[in-house]
Amino acid sequence: MPRWKWLWAIVPAGLCVAIALAGAWFFLSRANEAPSTTKIIVLSSVPLQWGEADIAAIAQGQGRPDPLIARLSEAGSVSFADSVAQIQAGRPDIALLIQPRALSPDEMVRLDKWVRAGGRLLLFADPAFQWPSEQPIGDPDRPLFTSLLSPLFQYWGLELAFPMDAEGAVVAANLSDHDVKLASPGIWQAIEDAKGSASCRIDLGRYMAECRPGKGQAILVADADMLEASMWQSAIPGVDTSDNIEWLIWAIGRLRAGERVVGHAGI
Repeated sequence: MPRWKWLWAIVPAGLCVAIALAGAWFFLSRANEAPSTTKIIVLSSVPLQWGEADIAAIAQGQGRPDPLIARLSEAGSVSFADSVAQIQAGRPDIALLIQPRALSPDEMVRLDKWVRAGGRLLLFADPAFQWPSEQPIGDPDRPLFTSLLSPLFQYWGLELAFPMDAEGAVVAANLSDHDVKLASPGIWQAIEDAKGSASCRIDLGRYMAECRPGKGQAILVADADMLEASMWQSAIPGVDTSDNIEWLIWAIGRLRAGERVVGHAGI
């Protein structure tokens, strides 16, 4: 047989082997790739990143992140912002606001526009915040005692109310089939004639609301104390005393996927 005919017989077999090896390498390399990480940016009046250590103590390595941050890292990569503008610039998958400082009217407008453009927001707003602090009452470094975001809530058709009999009370509640503990929680109430349509639904317990302004989605929780360590952390490592953090991680996953969180609405 002429030599060139041997080549035609050998090349296809070699080519098939090469394609098979390349395919195996591709799928193995994809299998070993880390899954896409959810980018979470946190804005809070609570010093979650370094605790209440001052700048000198932080420089000496004495600052310690709040236990919440380690657990939050199970849901994605965590960074911090001091303003809504930084959230916009950071382009997060989830903006997590935990009893944020008082936002200016301009910042509330920015936040509304960010959500309407497709942003995903998880907001814990507390009418009577009990989070422990070493700072004296009235100190600007102390976490904000009560949420000051009423203009934004009202624009979306909601009001954050505080039942007078809830002061100091730890409440057992159910959020999306998770048994959670809340402290002095507020409740969400619907208001009429909202200027900005947000298609909000309030869950049956009224501790949580889900709004869909424009292309975005916002989950609003009427308690921020549920994230404080004593509300969920056990003395036994790896054992939680409530579903608070499990719900948080679950809600972030649902929010990232754009799936509904309020299953049974009260309104």
